[in-house]
Amino acid sequence: MQTERRFWACVALAIFSLLPSASGALGPSQVDAPRTAAPTGAADQDRAALVAKIDAYLDQHHNLDQFSGAILVADGGQVVYRGARGLANSDWGIPNAPETKFRIASVTKQFTAMAVLQLVRDGALELDAPIGRYLPNYPAEAGARVTIRHLLNHTSGIPSYTDRPDFMQKDAKERLSVDEFVETYCSDPLEFEPGTEFRYNNSGYFLLGAILERVAGKPYAAVLEERIFAPLGMADSGVDDQYRVIPGRATGYEDLLGGRSVAMWMDMSTPFAAGAMYSTVGDLWKWDQALRAKTLLDGELEVAMTTPGLGDYGFGWLVSELPPEAGDGETVAPARVVLHHAGGMPGVSTLIWRVPSLGRCIVVLGNSWETAAHPIRRGIHEILAGRDPGPVRARGDLEIARMVLTDGAERALAALATWPEHVRENYMKRDLGGIAEGLCEQERWDEARALAAFVGLAFPGDPEVWATVGGVQRRAGDREAALASYRKGIELDPESTTLRAAIGELEPK
Repeated sequence: MQTERRFWACVALAIFSLLPSASGALGPSQVDAPRTAAPTGAADQDRAALVAKIDAYLDQHHNLDQFSGAILVADGGQVVYRGARGLANSDWGIPNAPETKFRIASVTKQFTAMAVLQLVRDGALELDAPIGRYLPNYPAEAGARVTIRHLLNHTSGIPSYTDRPDFMQKDAKERLSVDEFVETYCSDPLEFEPGTEFRYNNSGYFLLGAILERVAGKPYAAVLEERIFAPLGMADSGVDDQYRVIPGRATGYEDLLGGRSVAMWMDMSTPFAAGAMYSTVGDLWKWDQALRAKTLLDGELEVAMTTPGLGDYGFGWLVSELPPEAGDGETVAPARVVLHHAGGMPGVSTLIWRVPSLGRCIVVLGNSWETAAHPIRRGIHEILAGRDPGPVRARGDLEIARMVLTDGAERALAALATWPEHVRENYMKRDLGGIAEGLCEQERWDEARALAAFVGLAFPGDPEVWATVGGVQRRAGDREAALASYRKGIELDPESTTLRAAIGELEPK
Protein backbone atom coordinates (compact mmCIF):
# COMPACT_ATOMS: atom_id res chain seq x y z
CA MET A 1 0.00 0.00 0.00
CA GLN A 2 2.78 2.43 0.92
CA THR A 3 4.81 1.88 -2.25
CA GLU A 4 1.74 2.19 -4.45
CA ARG A 5 0.85 5.53 -2.90
CA ARG A 6 4.47 6.67 -3.06
CA PHE A 7 4.54 5.90 -6.78
CA TRP A 8 1.43 7.96 -7.45
CA ALA A 9 2.93 10.83 -5.48
CA CYS A 10 5.73 10.65 -8.03
CA VAL A 11 3.41 10.45 -11.05
CA ALA A 12 1.30 13.32 -9.73
CA LEU A 13 4.34 15.60 -9.96
CA ALA A 14 3.71 16.20 -13.66
CA ILE A 15 0.26 17.54 -12.83
CA PHE A 16 0.95 19.08 -9.45
CA SER A 17 3.89 21.16 -10.66
CA LEU A 18 1.61 22.89 -13.18
CA LEU A 19 -0.31 24.53 -10.35
CA PRO A 20 0.43 27.99 -8.91
CA SER A 21 2.01 28.07 -5.48
CA ALA A 22 0.28 29.98 -2.75
CA SER A 23 3.72 31.04 -1.56
CA GLY A 24 4.55 32.91 -4.73
CA ALA A 25 5.73 30.43 -7.39
CA LEU A 26 4.29 31.17 -10.80
CA GLY A 27 1.58 28.96 -12.28
CA PRO A 28 0.76 28.63 -15.98
CA SER A 29 -1.95 31.30 -15.93
CA GLN A 30 0.62 33.76 -14.61
CA VAL A 31 3.62 32.69 -16.65
CA ASP A 32 2.03 32.56 -20.06
CA ALA A 33 -0.27 35.58 -19.74
CA PRO A 34 0.18 38.43 -22.23
CA ARG A 35 2.72 41.04 -21.11
CA THR A 36 3.02 44.72 -21.83
CA ALA A 37 6.57 44.39 -23.15
CA ALA A 38 7.07 43.12 -26.68
CA PRO A 39 8.70 39.67 -26.89
CA THR A 40 12.40 39.48 -27.57
CA GLY A 41 13.61 35.88 -27.72
CA ALA A 42 17.05 34.36 -27.31
CA ALA A 43 18.28 35.78 -30.64
CA ASP A 44 17.92 39.33 -29.28
CA GLN A 45 19.87 38.64 -26.11
CA ASP A 46 23.62 38.46 -25.56
CA ARG A 47 24.53 34.76 -25.56
CA ALA A 48 26.83 34.93 -22.54
CA ALA A 49 24.25 36.88 -20.54
CA LEU A 50 21.53 34.41 -21.49
CA VAL A 51 23.64 31.45 -20.39
CA ALA A 52 24.45 33.20 -17.11
CA LYS A 53 20.75 33.80 -16.43
CA ILE A 54 19.83 30.18 -17.09
CA ASP A 55 22.76 28.97 -15.00
CA ALA A 56 21.71 31.12 -12.05
CA TYR A 57 18.10 30.00 -12.39
CA LEU A 58 19.01 26.30 -12.47
CA ASP A 59 21.35 26.75 -9.50
CA GLN A 60 18.40 27.97 -7.45
CA HIS A 61 16.39 24.86 -8.29
CA HIS A 62 19.36 22.60 -7.60
CA ASN A 63 19.98 24.23 -4.23
CA LEU A 64 16.38 23.39 -3.29
CA ASP A 65 16.96 19.72 -4.23
CA GLN A 66 14.54 19.99 -7.14
CA PHE A 67 16.86 19.67 -10.10
CA SER A 68 19.15 16.70 -10.59
CA GLY A 69 19.58 15.98 -14.26
CA ALA A 70 20.36 17.54 -17.64
CA ILE A 71 18.72 20.22 -19.73
CA LEU A 72 18.84 21.51 -23.30
CA VAL A 73 17.33 24.79 -24.46
CA ALA A 74 16.87 25.76 -28.11
CA ASP A 75 15.36 28.91 -29.58
CA GLY A 76 15.05 30.03 -33.17
CA GLY A 77 16.07 26.54 -34.23
CA GLN A 78 19.45 26.79 -32.47
CA VAL A 79 20.70 25.31 -29.21
CA VAL A 80 21.39 28.16 -26.78
CA TYR A 81 22.07 26.17 -23.62
CA ARG A 82 23.13 22.70 -22.48
CA GLY A 83 23.81 21.93 -18.87
CA ALA A 84 23.46 19.52 -15.98
CA ARG A 85 23.30 19.47 -12.20
CA GLY A 86 23.56 16.81 -9.53
CA LEU A 87 24.93 13.28 -9.59
CA ALA A 88 24.21 10.48 -12.05
CA ASN A 89 25.64 8.00 -9.54
CA SER A 90 25.96 9.00 -5.90
CA ASP A 91 27.89 5.86 -4.89
CA TRP A 92 30.81 6.90 -7.08
CA GLY A 93 30.21 10.66 -7.15
CA ILE A 94 29.72 10.69 -10.94
CA PRO A 95 28.08 13.95 -12.02
CA ASN A 96 25.23 14.30 -14.48
CA ALA A 97 26.24 15.67 -17.89
CA PRO A 98 24.39 16.57 -21.09
CA GLU A 99 25.55 13.18 -22.44
CA THR A 100 24.05 11.22 -19.53
CA LYS A 101 21.36 8.71 -20.48
CA PHE A 102 18.11 9.11 -18.51
CA ARG A 103 14.94 7.10 -18.37
CA ILE A 104 12.30 9.29 -20.00
CA ALA A 105 9.16 7.50 -18.72
CA SER A 106 5.97 8.61 -20.53
CA VAL A 107 7.85 10.77 -23.05
CA THR A 108 8.25 7.31 -24.63
CA LYS A 109 4.63 7.48 -25.78
CA GLN A 110 5.33 9.90 -28.63
CA PHE A 111 7.88 7.46 -30.09
CA THR A 112 5.38 4.61 -29.85
CA ALA A 113 2.79 6.81 -31.57
CA MET A 114 5.22 7.71 -34.36
CA ALA A 115 6.03 4.07 -35.09
CA VAL A 116 2.32 3.20 -35.15
CA LEU A 117 1.51 6.05 -37.54
CA GLN A 118 4.37 5.04 -39.83
CA LEU A 119 2.85 1.56 -40.09
CA VAL A 120 -0.52 3.16 -40.82
CA ARG A 121 1.13 5.19 -43.57
CA ASP A 122 2.74 2.03 -44.94
CA GLY A 123 -0.60 0.23 -45.05
CA ALA A 124 0.26 -2.34 -42.36
CA LEU A 125 -2.21 -0.86 -39.83
CA GLU A 126 -5.54 0.98 -40.08
CA LEU A 127 -6.09 3.82 -37.66
CA ASP A 128 -9.77 3.06 -37.13
CA ALA A 129 -9.52 -0.71 -37.25
CA PRO A 130 -10.51 -2.70 -34.12
CA ILE A 131 -7.52 -3.90 -32.14
CA GLY A 132 -8.85 -7.46 -32.19
CA ARG A 133 -7.74 -7.60 -35.83
CA TYR A 134 -4.12 -7.34 -34.69
CA LEU A 135 -4.40 -9.07 -31.30
CA PRO A 136 -6.56 -12.12 -32.05
CA ASN A 137 -6.35 -13.45 -28.48
CA TYR A 138 -7.60 -10.19 -26.95
CA PRO A 139 -11.07 -10.35 -25.28
CA ALA A 140 -13.56 -10.28 -28.16
CA GLU A 141 -15.98 -7.65 -26.85
CA ALA A 142 -13.35 -4.95 -26.25
CA GLY A 143 -11.26 -6.12 -29.19
CA ALA A 144 -14.16 -5.41 -31.55
CA ARG A 145 -14.98 -1.95 -30.12
CA VAL A 146 -11.61 -0.39 -29.33
CA THR A 147 -9.58 0.99 -32.25
CA ILE A 148 -5.96 1.97 -32.76
CA ARG A 149 -7.07 5.61 -32.62
CA HIS A 150 -8.68 5.07 -29.21
CA LEU A 151 -5.42 3.67 -27.84
CA LEU A 152 -3.39 6.57 -29.25
CA ASN A 153 -5.54 9.32 -27.74
CA HIS A 154 -6.44 7.67 -24.41
CA THR A 155 -10.15 7.23 -25.14
CA SER A 156 -10.30 3.41 -25.23
CA GLY A 157 -12.09 2.77 -21.94
CA ILE A 158 -9.61 -0.01 -21.13
CA PRO A 159 -8.56 0.26 -17.45
CA SER A 160 -4.98 1.39 -16.93
CA TYR A 161 -2.87 -1.27 -15.25
CA THR A 162 -1.06 1.31 -13.12
CA ASP A 163 -4.39 2.06 -11.41
CA ARG A 164 -4.53 -1.45 -9.92
CA PRO A 165 -4.15 -1.61 -6.12
CA ASP A 166 -0.64 -2.66 -5.11
CA PHE A 167 0.52 -2.84 -8.74
CA MET A 168 3.70 -0.85 -8.17
CA GLN A 169 4.38 -2.53 -4.86
CA LYS A 170 4.23 -6.09 -6.17
CA ASP A 171 3.40 -6.64 -9.82
CA ALA A 172 5.77 -4.04 -11.31
CA LYS A 173 8.70 -6.14 -10.10
CA GLU A 174 7.68 -9.17 -12.20
CA ARG A 175 9.05 -9.90 -15.66
CA LEU A 176 6.36 -11.27 -17.98
CA SER A 177 6.30 -11.71 -21.72
CA VAL A 178 4.32 -9.10 -23.65
CA ASP A 179 1.50 -11.60 -24.30
CA GLU A 180 1.40 -12.66 -20.64
CA PHE A 181 1.30 -9.04 -19.50
CA VAL A 182 -1.53 -8.16 -21.91
CA GLU A 183 -3.58 -11.13 -20.73
CA THR A 184 -2.96 -10.44 -17.03
CA TYR A 185 -3.06 -6.65 -16.80
CA CYS A 186 -4.53 -5.09 -19.96
CA SER A 187 -7.64 -7.20 -20.59
CA ASP A 188 -10.13 -6.03 -17.95
CA PRO A 189 -13.70 -5.07 -18.95
CA LEU A 190 -14.14 -1.57 -20.38
CA GLU A 191 -14.77 1.32 -17.99
CA PHE A 192 -16.66 3.43 -20.56
CA GLU A 193 -17.73 3.40 -24.19
CA PRO A 194 -14.65 3.85 -26.40
CA GLY A 195 -14.31 7.35 -27.83
CA THR A 196 -16.56 9.05 -25.28
CA GLU A 197 -14.06 10.04 -22.55
CA PHE A 198 -10.40 10.94 -22.15
CA ARG A 199 -8.63 8.99 -19.43
CA TYR A 200 -4.83 8.85 -19.46
CA ASN A 201 -4.02 5.20 -19.87
CA ASN A 202 -0.79 3.22 -19.77
CA SER A 203 -2.56 0.01 -20.83
CA GLY A 204 -3.41 1.59 -24.17
CA TYR A 205 0.22 2.29 -25.03
CA PHE A 206 1.35 -1.12 -23.77
CA LEU A 207 -1.16 -2.61 -26.22
CA LEU A 208 0.19 -0.41 -29.01
CA GLY A 209 3.63 -1.89 -28.32
CA ALA A 210 2.16 -5.39 -28.52
CA ILE A 211 0.51 -4.52 -31.84
CA LEU A 212 3.76 -3.07 -33.20
CA GLU A 213 5.60 -6.28 -32.34
CA ARG A 214 2.97 -8.52 -33.91
CA VAL A 215 2.59 -6.51 -37.14
CA ALA A 216 6.29 -5.72 -37.62
CA GLY A 217 7.38 -9.23 -36.61
CA LYS A 218 10.18 -7.97 -34.36
CA PRO A 219 10.65 -6.67 -30.81
CA TYR A 220 9.43 -3.20 -29.91
CA ALA A 221 13.01 -2.01 -29.30
CA ALA A 222 14.02 -3.14 -32.79
CA VAL A 223 11.03 -1.33 -34.33
CA LEU A 224 12.10 1.96 -32.73
CA GLU A 225 15.73 1.43 -33.68
CA GLU A 226 14.90 0.70 -37.31
CA ARG A 227 12.24 3.35 -37.83
CA ILE A 228 13.38 6.24 -35.59
CA PHE A 229 16.72 5.98 -33.80
CA ALA A 230 18.93 4.84 -36.68
CA PRO A 231 17.47 7.22 -39.31
CA LEU A 232 17.86 10.19 -36.95
CA GLY A 233 21.27 9.21 -35.56
CA MET A 234 19.85 8.87 -32.04
CA ALA A 235 22.72 6.60 -30.96
CA ASP A 236 22.20 7.31 -27.25
CA SER A 237 18.55 6.23 -27.11
CA GLY A 238 16.94 2.85 -26.64
CA VAL A 239 14.51 0.75 -24.65
CA ASP A 240 15.80 0.32 -21.12
CA ASP A 241 16.49 -3.01 -19.43
CA GLN A 242 17.89 -2.97 -15.93
CA TYR A 243 19.77 -6.22 -16.62
CA ARG A 244 21.79 -4.70 -19.47
CA VAL A 245 24.97 -2.70 -19.05
CA ILE A 246 24.21 0.72 -20.58
CA PRO A 247 27.26 3.00 -20.30
CA GLY A 248 26.40 6.46 -19.03
CA ARG A 249 22.97 5.54 -17.66
CA ALA A 250 21.87 7.58 -14.63
CA THR A 251 20.62 5.92 -11.48
CA GLY A 252 17.23 7.14 -10.25
CA TYR A 253 17.01 8.72 -6.80
CA GLU A 254 14.66 10.34 -4.36
CA ASP A 255 16.04 13.65 -3.05
CA LEU A 256 13.82 14.04 -0.04
CA LEU A 257 14.20 17.05 2.28
CA GLY A 258 17.98 16.89 2.29
CA GLY A 259 18.30 13.10 2.06
CA ARG A 260 19.01 10.99 -1.03
CA SER A 261 18.06 7.35 -1.54
CA VAL A 262 17.91 5.03 -4.53
CA ALA A 263 14.45 5.03 -6.11
CA MET A 264 12.13 2.04 -5.91
CA TRP A 265 13.16 -0.80 -8.21
CA MET A 266 10.84 -1.91 -11.00
CA ASP A 267 11.26 -4.20 -13.97
CA MET A 268 11.45 -2.11 -17.12
CA SER A 269 9.36 -4.64 -19.04
CA THR A 270 6.44 -3.21 -17.04
CA PRO A 271 6.27 0.27 -18.65
CA PHE A 272 7.28 -1.16 -22.08
CA ALA A 273 5.86 0.97 -24.91
CA ALA A 274 4.16 3.29 -22.39
CA GLY A 275 7.39 4.42 -20.72
CA ALA A 276 10.53 2.26 -20.99
CA MET A 277 12.82 4.39 -23.16
CA TYR A 278 16.05 6.08 -22.17
CA SER A 279 17.61 9.00 -24.04
CA THR A 280 19.76 12.12 -23.74
CA VAL A 281 18.93 15.79 -24.14
CA GLY A 282 20.99 15.81 -27.34
CA ASP A 283 19.09 12.93 -28.89
CA LEU A 284 15.77 14.53 -28.00
CA TRP A 285 16.97 17.68 -29.76
CA LYS A 286 17.55 15.55 -32.87
CA TRP A 287 14.00 14.26 -32.41
CA ASP A 288 12.65 17.81 -32.22
CA GLN A 289 14.49 18.82 -35.39
CA ALA A 290 13.15 15.79 -37.27
CA LEU A 291 9.62 16.56 -36.16
CA ARG A 292 9.94 20.17 -37.32
CA ALA A 293 11.31 19.01 -40.68
CA LYS A 294 8.66 16.25 -40.93
CA THR A 295 11.45 13.81 -41.72
CA LEU A 296 9.70 10.73 -40.35
CA LEU A 297 6.06 11.51 -41.09
CA ASP A 298 4.19 14.04 -43.20
CA GLY A 299 0.71 14.75 -44.46
CA GLU A 300 -2.60 13.95 -42.80
CA LEU A 301 -1.14 11.53 -40.25
CA GLU A 302 1.41 14.08 -39.05
CA VAL A 303 -1.40 16.61 -38.64
CA ALA A 304 -3.50 14.05 -36.76
CA MET A 305 -0.62 13.35 -34.38
CA THR A 306 -0.60 16.97 -33.23
CA THR A 307 -4.33 17.71 -33.37
CA PRO A 308 -5.91 17.96 -29.92
CA GLY A 309 -8.77 15.64 -29.14
CA LEU A 310 -10.48 14.94 -25.83
CA GLY A 311 -8.29 16.16 -23.01
CA ASP A 312 -6.27 18.26 -25.49
CA TYR A 313 -4.32 15.10 -26.31
CA GLY A 314 -3.28 14.19 -29.84
CA PHE A 315 -1.29 11.00 -30.44
CA GLY A 316 1.54 10.94 -27.90
CA TRP A 317 1.42 14.72 -27.40
CA LEU A 318 -0.49 17.20 -25.29
CA VAL A 319 -1.45 20.15 -27.49
CA SER A 320 -1.98 23.68 -26.15
CA GLU A 321 -1.26 27.28 -27.12
CA LEU A 322 0.83 30.18 -25.95
CA PRO A 323 -1.49 33.18 -25.77
CA PRO A 324 -0.79 36.21 -27.97
CA GLU A 325 2.01 38.50 -26.85
CA ALA A 326 1.13 42.20 -26.54
CA GLY A 327 3.18 45.31 -27.08
CA ASP A 328 2.10 48.96 -26.83
CA GLY A 329 -1.51 47.86 -26.62
CA GLU A 330 -1.37 45.98 -29.91
CA THR A 331 -1.02 42.28 -30.58
CA VAL A 332 2.40 41.66 -32.09
CA ALA A 333 2.42 37.85 -32.20
CA PRO A 334 -0.44 35.37 -32.58
CA ALA A 335 -1.12 32.45 -30.31
CA ARG A 336 1.34 29.65 -31.00
CA VAL A 337 0.84 25.88 -30.81
CA VAL A 338 2.75 24.13 -28.01
CA LEU A 339 3.45 20.39 -28.10
CA HIS A 340 4.58 18.84 -24.85
CA HIS A 341 4.66 15.74 -22.69
CA ALA A 342 5.97 14.94 -19.23
CA GLY A 343 7.13 11.66 -17.76
CA GLY A 344 7.34 10.39 -14.21
CA MET A 345 8.18 7.16 -12.42
CA PRO A 346 10.28 6.35 -9.36
CA GLY A 347 13.55 8.25 -9.75
CA VAL A 348 12.42 10.01 -12.93
CA SER A 349 10.95 13.40 -13.83
CA THR A 350 11.13 14.45 -17.49
CA LEU A 351 9.66 16.93 -19.94
CA ILE A 352 9.88 17.88 -23.59
CA TRP A 353 8.20 21.18 -24.48
CA ARG A 354 8.16 22.49 -28.06
CA VAL A 355 6.90 25.59 -29.86
CA PRO A 356 7.65 24.63 -33.48
CA SER A 357 6.79 28.06 -34.94
CA LEU A 358 9.49 29.63 -32.75
CA GLY A 359 12.00 26.83 -33.14
CA ARG A 360 11.82 26.66 -29.35
CA CYS A 361 12.46 23.42 -27.50
CA ILE A 362 13.12 22.82 -23.82
CA VAL A 363 14.12 19.33 -22.66
CA VAL A 364 14.42 18.55 -18.94
CA LEU A 365 15.59 15.07 -17.92
CA GLY A 366 15.80 14.41 -14.20
CA ASN A 367 17.06 11.37 -12.28
CA SER A 368 15.20 12.43 -9.15
CA TRP A 369 11.42 12.42 -8.83
CA GLU A 370 11.68 15.78 -7.05
CA THR A 371 13.04 17.44 -10.21
CA ALA A 372 10.60 20.29 -10.87
CA ALA A 373 10.48 19.89 -14.64
CA HIS A 374 7.44 22.09 -15.30
CA PRO A 375 8.49 25.06 -13.11
CA ILE A 376 11.97 24.89 -14.63
CA ARG A 377 10.48 25.00 -18.12
CA ARG A 378 8.26 27.94 -17.28
CA GLY A 379 11.14 29.96 -15.85
CA ILE A 380 13.35 29.30 -18.87
CA HIS A 381 10.54 30.28 -21.21
CA GLU A 382 10.39 33.62 -19.37
CA ILE A 383 14.16 34.07 -19.67
CA LEU A 384 14.04 33.35 -23.40
CA ALA A 385 11.33 35.98 -23.76
CA GLY A 386 13.55 38.55 -22.02
CA ARG A 387 11.54 38.55 -18.81
CA ASP A 388 12.36 37.96 -15.17
CA PRO A 389 11.42 34.36 -14.24
CA GLY A 390 10.56 35.42 -10.71
CA PRO A 391 11.73 33.82 -7.48
CA VAL A 392 12.35 30.10 -7.38
CA ARG A 393 10.34 28.46 -4.64
CA ALA A 394 10.22 24.93 -3.34
CA ARG A 395 7.50 22.67 -4.66
CA GLY A 396 4.39 23.20 -2.58
CA ASP A 397 4.23 19.76 -0.98
CA LEU A 398 7.91 19.84 -0.08
CA GLU A 399 7.59 23.39 1.25
CA ILE A 400 4.73 22.39 3.56
CA ALA A 401 6.66 19.31 4.71
CA ARG A 402 9.73 21.40 5.54
CA MET A 403 7.52 23.81 7.43
CA VAL A 404 6.07 20.99 9.51
CA LEU A 405 9.53 19.78 10.47
CA THR A 406 11.11 23.19 11.12
CA ASP A 407 8.31 25.54 12.20
CA GLY A 408 5.68 23.18 13.54
CA ALA A 409 2.22 22.02 12.57
CA GLU A 410 0.38 25.24 13.39
CA ARG A 411 2.27 27.36 10.90
CA ALA A 412 2.11 24.59 8.29
CA LEU A 413 -1.66 24.31 8.69
CA ALA A 414 -2.02 28.05 8.12
CA ALA A 415 0.12 27.84 4.98
CA LEU A 416 -1.75 24.79 3.70
CA ALA A 417 -5.06 26.64 4.09
CA THR A 418 -3.92 29.26 1.55
CA TRP A 419 -3.92 26.67 -1.25
CA PRO A 420 -7.10 26.10 -3.29
CA GLU A 421 -9.29 23.34 -1.91
CA HIS A 422 -9.00 21.17 -5.03
CA VAL A 423 -5.20 21.31 -4.76
CA ARG A 424 -5.27 20.35 -1.10
CA GLU A 425 -7.69 17.50 -1.66
CA ASN A 426 -6.42 16.12 -4.96
CA TYR A 427 -2.67 16.63 -4.58
CA MET A 428 -1.43 17.85 -1.22
CA LYS A 429 -3.19 15.17 0.79
CA ARG A 430 -1.69 12.35 -1.22
CA ASP A 431 1.73 13.89 -1.77
CA LEU A 432 2.34 14.82 1.87
CA GLY A 433 1.50 11.25 2.82
CA GLY A 434 3.90 10.04 0.15
CA ILE A 435 6.68 12.20 1.57
CA ALA A 436 6.07 10.73 5.03
CA GLU A 437 6.37 7.25 3.54
CA GLY A 438 9.54 8.28 1.74
CA LEU A 439 11.03 9.44 5.03
CA CYS A 440 10.33 5.96 6.37
CA GLU A 441 12.20 4.46 3.43
CA GLN A 442 15.18 6.60 4.43
CA GLU A 443 14.73 5.50 8.08
CA ARG A 444 14.16 9.09 9.22
CA TRP A 445 11.68 7.91 11.80
CA ASP A 446 11.13 11.06 13.89
CA GLU A 447 10.51 13.19 10.81
CA ALA A 448 8.21 10.54 9.34
CA ARG A 449 6.15 10.42 12.53
CA ALA A 450 5.86 14.21 12.69
CA LEU A 451 4.76 14.57 9.09
CA ALA A 452 2.31 11.66 9.34
CA ALA A 453 0.74 13.24 12.43
CA PHE A 454 0.37 16.49 10.50
CA VAL A 455 -1.38 14.74 7.60
CA GLY A 456 -3.89 13.24 10.04
CA LEU A 457 -4.41 16.66 11.61
CA ALA A 458 -4.87 18.36 8.23
CA PHE A 459 -7.22 15.78 6.67
CA PRO A 460 -9.01 14.04 9.57
CA GLY A 461 -12.09 13.03 7.60
CA ASP A 462 -10.44 10.80 5.00
CA PRO A 463 -10.08 7.08 5.84
CA GLU A 464 -7.27 6.70 3.31
CA VAL A 465 -5.30 9.33 5.22
CA TRP A 466 -5.58 7.26 8.38
CA ALA A 467 -4.40 4.21 6.46
CA THR A 468 -1.32 6.20 5.44
CA VAL A 469 -0.75 7.61 8.93
CA GLY A 470 -1.11 4.18 10.49
CA GLY A 471 1.24 2.66 7.94
CA VAL A 472 3.95 5.23 8.72
CA GLN A 473 3.50 4.78 12.47
CA ARG A 474 3.66 1.03 12.09
CA ARG A 475 6.89 1.16 10.09
CA ALA A 476 8.33 3.57 12.66
CA GLY A 477 7.64 1.04 15.43
CA ASP A 478 4.66 2.84 17.04
CA ARG A 479 2.30 -0.13 17.15
CA GLU A 480 -0.32 1.37 19.46
CA ALA A 481 -0.42 4.67 17.59
CA ALA A 482 -0.80 2.79 14.30
CA LEU A 483 -3.68 0.74 15.67
CA ALA A 484 -5.43 3.90 16.88
CA SER A 485 -5.03 5.48 13.42
CA TYR A 486 -6.40 2.42 11.66
CA ARG A 487 -9.40 2.45 14.00
CA LYS A 488 -10.08 6.10 13.17
CA GLY A 489 -10.07 5.14 9.52
CA ILE A 490 -12.44 2.21 9.98
CA GLU A 491 -14.90 4.48 11.79
CA LEU A 492 -15.02 6.59 8.63
CA ASP A 493 -15.15 3.61 6.25
CA PRO A 494 -16.43 0.46 7.98
CA GLU A 495 -16.24 -1.49 4.70
CA SER A 496 -12.52 -0.91 4.10
CA THR A 497 -10.87 -4.31 3.70
CA THR A 498 -7.42 -2.70 3.80
CA LEU A 499 -8.03 -1.10 7.17
CA ARG A 500 -9.70 -4.20 8.58
CA ALA A 501 -6.74 -6.35 7.54
CA ALA A 502 -4.29 -3.89 9.10
CA ILE A 503 -6.24 -3.85 12.37
CA GLY A 504 -6.40 -7.65 12.40
CA GLU A 505 -2.63 -7.84 12.08
CA LEU A 506 -2.02 -5.50 15.02
CA GLU A 507 -4.76 -6.36 17.49
CA PRO A 508 -3.76 -8.68 20.33
CA LYS A 509 -4.60 -12.27 19.54
